[in-house]
Amino acid sequence: MPRAPEPDPPGIPELPAGLVGLASPRPGIAYRVLRRLWRLAALALGFRIRVSGLENLPRDPSGRLTGGYVLAGIPHRTWIDPFLPWGWLPAEPRLAFFGDARTMARSPLRRWVVRRVGGVLPIPSHGGPRAFATHLEGAGECLRSGMSFCLFPEYGPPSPVEASRPVAAGLGYAALRSGAPIVPVVIGGNHELYWGRRIVVRVLPPLDPFALAGLAPGAPPPAPGSREERAAAHAVAEGFRAATAGAVDGAWRAAEPPPGTKKRLTRLTRLFR
Repeated sequence: MPRAPEPDPPGIPELPAGLVGLASPRPGIAYRVLRRLWRLAALALGFRIRVSGLENLPRDPSGRLTGGYVLAGIPHRTWIDPFLPWGWLPAEPRLAFFGDARTMARSPLRRWVVRRVGGVLPIPSHGGPRAFATHLEGAGECLRSGMSFCLFPEYGPPSPVEASRPVAAGLGYAALRSGAPIVPVVIGGNHELYWGRRIVVRVLPPLDPFALAGLAPGAPPPAPGSREERAAAHAVAEGFRAATAGAVDGAWRAAEPPPGTKKRLTRLTRLFR
């Protein structure tokens, strides 16, 4: 789960904590339109996005896609990362995201888009236990409604391009308290963006958070706020990182251009910083 950023000077707007919009797995018109516009924009920027593993997304007995799972993206490198699952995974069940409360409120246009599309949980600059509980409850509300909850759980300084950073225990808390499986989405080629960039997006099979935590099958979840829950959440985070390590390296290698490739418009890497 993202850690709250450092507070900004007074007067900078930000959205309050809590889910923006309705918790519904069905995408609205604004969601679908903006999603289509983003795909067109990515095409105009020359990105070549290759998606695999869609067969690993959870389905009901009839084969229909279902929600109620945590979609965990790794590694998180640049601004494009959340737009990849949003734009290239199926539109339904719709995704909900964590987002920086200041970034989303930076302009009237951004505030309008966020409120129009919904499905966002702002992370305010002032954190604390109460805000953390609000984030978890918002994520649980989305999962119970049948949405898919997407987060990028890494933290810390940059890592080598073939490896991920440490994974925050918030991923474990969200999955254990909701009982939701974790579906890893591994991205390669997102560390450096330029015209014609090949980006690899791979959906891996779901992971059982209770198994990652070392809990016995059928065992009840640890009590919220307990020492046992804290240990289990950290075990989930470490297990997730270990389970995706090989795929992270493989996706990076699959996305790398041949030696000597001329890279044009590399400033796209910092387009929205």
